[in-house]
Amino acid sequence: MKTTHWNTQRGIRSTRRRAAGTALLLATAPSVLTAACTGAGQATGGDAAKPIDLKGTTVEYWTWNPAAHPESVAKEKLMADFGAKNPHGVNVTLGAPAGGGAAAYEKIVAAMTAGTPPDMVDGWHFYMSDLFRQGATVDIDVELKGDNDWKRARPAIYPNVLEGLTWKGRLFGIPINSSHFGMYYSPNFLKRVSLAAPPPKGWSWDQFTDYARKASQPPDVTGYDDQWSYSRTGMMALANGHRFMNKEGTKFSCNSPEALEAVEFQMNLIKQGLMRAHDGSANGGYSEKLPDGKVVFQFGVAARVPDWRRRGIDFGTCYYPIGPKNREKVSATHGEAYCFAVFKNKDAKKQTAAFQAALWVTRPASGLVMAREGATPPSYKSSIEDASFQAEFKKDGELWPFYDLISGFVPMPNFPGFGEVRTALDKKILEIWAGTVSVRDGLAEATRLGQQRLDEALK
Repeated sequence: MKTTHWNTQRGIRSTRRRAAGTALLLATAPSVLTAACTGAGQATGGDAAKPIDLKGTTVEYWTWNPAAHPESVAKEKLMADFGAKNPHGVNVTLGAPAGGGAAAYEKIVAAMTAGTPPDMVDGWHFYMSDLFRQGATVDIDVELKGDNDWKRARPAIYPNVLEGLTWKGRLFGIPINSSHFGMYYSPNFLKRVSLAAPPPKGWSWDQFTDYARKASQPPDVTGYDDQWSYSRTGMMALANGHRFMNKEGTKFSCNSPEALEAVEFQMNLIKQGLMRAHDGSANGGYSEKLPDGKVVFQFGVAARVPDWRRRGIDFGTCYYPIGPKNREKVSATHGEAYCFAVFKNKDAKKQTAAFQAALWVTRPASGLVMAREGATPPSYKSSIEDASFQAEFKKDGELWPFYDLISGFVPMPNFPGFGEVRTALDKKILEIWAGTVSVRDGLAEATRLGQQRLDEALK
């Protein structure tokens, strides 16, 4: 585990103990948070808040992704900025567990079980909701009631982001950024056949197929490639008007007519030679081939942009084409909403200092830090609509589409246990690609698995 220190020599605790199943709650955690920041390091609780001297307090913070990941680099810069500028004398020690995703969650749960969790973590919203359900982390709105910085920041959060970070009416994290998806294309392949860049928004599946047919050179250069997984296949379903959850948050679905049509559309691309077929290997043989000049269109995520620019890869960013059942003709995207989750702690200083560090991300200047270092789309209107942010990024054709898509961001389902559901869905969709199960049967089984876990979470 990499450890980075700012104004401190304190090391990161480590644990080799692995949690089995759902972790027990921290034995040392109080039933309610005893203190939180109220403006300048004050404790909450009652009418009269008492100031807390935070000078020299160190926050132990674990990032979700490995240290070299662009989003982790951005958060490291953010915490360095906080360490240098915060008026309370708070220090932050950062650890970056190897792996990320489910592996990061398991390390966090193992530390909880051992009674040695960090003070603060960030991560995907559906794993953070699981920590909250276990009672390990705090209710943000309850603990920051009366905090002036939070009063300023909360109305500036995109409503769809807030929805993704709310479970049973309670906010379990302070929003940071979202990792949602667009599409990359090869400008060279389009220019070679005299095709203009894809329309900014609203182009259709028929237009997309026409572009893919004209610009590809099967079998060496395909028109479109993508990993057959829940998140990637889900983008085509969203583009066709499908939604995985109902508005009430009680129904999960992968097999609506819109979703069925989206998968059939991609199966037809394979039949036409415009998309690579399953090669019989464990993951179907997918890899990102745009950097190698082997595909015209592929799935895109903002964190790729800094790396691809450094490597000199020629690419453009566009929106997913709109399917025929998307009657509103509005571009949508999905992905993970990242948030800071603060652990319950008997040490009021630790908890209050962790809130101070987490709230640093709500500043428009912090949104610039995150975008510059990690290309991450901020979760705050106040950041994206800030004049400095607009001046720097609005004319950036490779990054701006991701920032523009935040208004159409549909966070993946946030119910506790969805991380395991997503893994199961990935396997089911891969079976459809391999031809071992029909589209209809595969999506029906995926829906059953998701609904079963959602029902358990709602009990």
